[in-house]
Amino acid sequence: RMAEIVNTTTLGYLGTEFQMRLVKCFIEDQNFFASIASIVDQNMFSDETLRKIVRFMKERYETDEKVATYFELETLIRSKTSDAVTVEMTLATLEKIKTSELDGMDLIENTCEKFFKQQNLTKAINRSVEIIKKGNADNYYEIEDIIRKALDVNTNFDKGYNPMDGIEDALSEDYRNAIPTGFERLDNALYGGLAKGELGVIVAPSGTGKTSATTGFAAYAATYKCEANNYNGFKVLHIHFEDEDKNIKRKYYGFMTDIDACMLSLPEVRPNVLNMLSTTKAEEARMIKENVTCYHPQSGEMSASEIKTKIKHMIAHGFKPDLVVIDYFECLKLEKPETAADKEWTREGITMRKLESIAHEFDVALWVPIQGTKDSLGQEYVGLQQAGGSVKKVQIGHVIITFARTTDMAEKGLMNIFVQKFRGGRMNDTKMLNISFNNGTCHFTDNQSDNLDGIDYPSQQSAVAQQVANQYQK
Repeated sequence: RMAEIVNTTTLGYLGTEFQMRLVKCFIEDQNFFASIASIVDQNMFSDETLRKIVRFMKERYETDEKVATYFELETLIRSKTSDAVTVEMTLATLEKIKTSELDGMDLIENTCEKFFKQQNLTKAINRSVEIIKKGNADNYYEIEDIIRKALDVNTNFDKGYNPMDGIEDALSEDYRNAIPTGFERLDNALYGGLAKGELGVIVAPSGTGKTSATTGFAAYAATYKCEANNYNGFKVLHIHFEDEDKNIKRKYYGFMTDIDACMLSLPEVRPNVLNMLSTTKAEEARMIKENVTCYHPQSGEMSASEIKTKIKHMIAHGFKPDLVVIDYFECLKLEKPETAADKEWTREGITMRKLESIAHEFDVALWVPIQGTKDSLGQEYVGLQQAGGSVKKVQIGHVIITFARTTDMAEKGLMNIFVQKFRGGRMNDTKMLNISFNNGTCHFTDNQSDNLDGIDYPSQQSAVAQQVANQYQK
């Protein structure tokens, strides 16, 4: 007689008593449930009343990030179950769970963790097989991300850390490894620049100079010699979606030669540029060649997850970036929704959170501009409320700066820069007004003026701008 094969695809093979004690662990060990909630599937419980209790727990956690107590579960059972008999049966099961002993908690939790991890990985593999069957090679990154997420689920209890551990390391001068932007006043305001592990967000309307500014940040980082980079410059990954490759190259040449990009091809200028790049600017040209990798995907065809995979491949091939520039957020393919209820604005928040995780995981400084709303055009002041789309996009940033310029300021090559958020320290110099900015050379020049009316240009918004200035002065 052949032995019967035990069905291990549900928790039923472990018995009802085990499942009841597991639910008790869920309720009474909040850290455990919080760590495993994302992969717990109530349908894996063989008892209907236990499935209902676990479903209420998951809904409570997904909605409010709170682990339901016995009282809260009783309330949910009474308020969300219409059948009186089912209510009484479920409440009876809950009471039995509450009054039962909890022996062998560690064994129960370890067994549960392994079971749900295995089920989660099985689902990921099945989803990947379905994608492979469709035969679309472009979905390779999606398969990789599905499997990675299944493997990366961390259900171990996080014991945290003690603030008094590693005092000397926390107080070291290089506790924050900042990469300068090249604009001295902004770097001073950011205590050296954007640090590795930080996400920097630039909010600016169309045509303000986001691409030129971030190209300048990249070029300066690549040619900046300091002890932190062994005097070899920082490695930079520069991802741009809309500008043509030649235009980006010319911005780098303009940065090095201080000749406007639009003039580089003039017959009387081009020979001089070529000569400079091989003589007086040869060192900078060499560093940019060695330190900068540009990548030009089509708009809307690359997600933050795919950028993460790209960085992994680059590291595997010997290029570890210190700085990542993504120009710009709205050109990214949004991350896939985590639930059926996720709207586009929710997906924007998920995407920005993914960028933050890239900065942290790979220890890179990451700049990403955001397109300002229509009402940010031609303004002297641009605030966080003028970042288009979800407010979560700007909430996540470690550093947030905004660019603003009126039409008349644009004609004179001027802009206002506001530091809206800085997690790394006290915000001192938060408004930088009448800053000269050359789109063709990607260079900023401080005119040392903190007066919105300090330069002669007409303004339809001087009252609003002055109000903002007064607010900062307070």
